[in-house]
Amino acid sequence: MITPFWSRSRGNEKVLLFNASNQPLSLEQWAVANTTKKKHLLTGTIGAGESLVISMPRSVPLSNKGGIITLLDAAGLKVHGVSYTKAQAKREGFWLTF
Repeated sequence: MITPFWSRSRGNEKVLLFNASNQPLSLEQWAVANTTKKKHLLTGTIGAGESLVISMPRSVPLSNKGGIITLLDAAGLKVHGVSYTKAQAKREGFWLTF
């Protein structure tokens, strides 16, 4: 299970993924998608019980007006998704947990 967290900081949004399983997981060809379905492709591996911070590129912004963050596997299937409100996104520099 991968759990996302999100932090907004003046155009420097980050998504933190946590691997809650007891096995390492390859993120090759996985992606994080935003509300408009733009995707940021991932690479590398996330170890068992470890987390990984992903800096979202400006080409795949996370909306400050509320939105959706979707984690897609290598086949393009939804592994996890979260939604957040404008009020939740308002707190700049804080991690939003789901």
